[in-house]
Amino acid sequence: MQDEYLEYYANYDEEQRLTSQNITRIEFDTTIDQLAEFTQQAKTLTELGAATGRYSLYYANQGLDVTAVELVPELVEQLRANAKQQATNLSIHEANATAVSFIPDQSQDIVLVLGPLYHLQQQCDREAVLREANRILKPNGILAIAYVSRFFVAGLLAKMSPVLVTPDVLATLNETGLITAPEVDTFFRTGYFSTPAEIERLTQSCGFAMKKHIATDGFGRYIGKELNALTETQYQSWLSYHLSVCHEPSLLGSSNHGLVIATKCAS
Repeated sequence: MQDEYLEYYANYDEEQRLTSQNITRIEFDTTIDQLAEFTQQAKTLTELGAATGRYSLYYANQGLDVTAVELVPELVEQLRANAKQQATNLSIHEANATAVSFIPDQSQDIVLVLGPLYHLQQQCDREAVLREANRILKPNGILAIAYVSRFFVAGLLAKMSPVLVTPDVLATLNETGLITAPEVDTFFRTGYFSTPAEIERLTQSCGFAMKKHIATDGFGRYIGKELNALTETQYQSWLSYHLSVCHEPSLLGSSNHGLVIATKCAS
């Protein structure tokens, strides 16, 4: 499964994903906005699953001491190229987010986990990432976790193809967070899709206290065509509205992405 995952991201244009459309821009803009109160006072930040560095480079350019960890060699190569192009200094490592022994204990103010949980299909691996985040965070350090809602994905399957609307496919997704149907592409076959309640339990069980739980996209993906057609001024108006309601609990399950921000509990 990991080989399939690596091949998928080796050929995927991750560089453009967060900037190419309004419905993907809102993910980045919301995450930056919701983390601002914590990053403004931070000095050190690690991103586990940094991809091509959209977040890592942003925060490095804001003056933070950034460590970026990424598993896919092609994405690491592009991250290095992006850092060079921007003349940005940060520490880059090709490694699995489940094991980052090269990062010292209690050395980070903030840890971002904005992608790995999408693809860690084993509970023990998801826990391992958060345990590593806990280990490297300073006391009261901040953790940010992104996840993909399995409730949103169920609707996406119905939109993709009626062939995927079967009791077996939907029950498997609902009960396990997995999609095993051969008709779906690699992202879905290698994916893991969470419920909002599950992510909260995972976060708390790994030694963190919840601070925020945010519907990163809100219901934007359901009006994607319309959002993508907005002018820049209109997009900023929509973003302002979205940021005013993204904490609404009733939006969590229907949002494509969710964002949990938590603080490391005292030992």
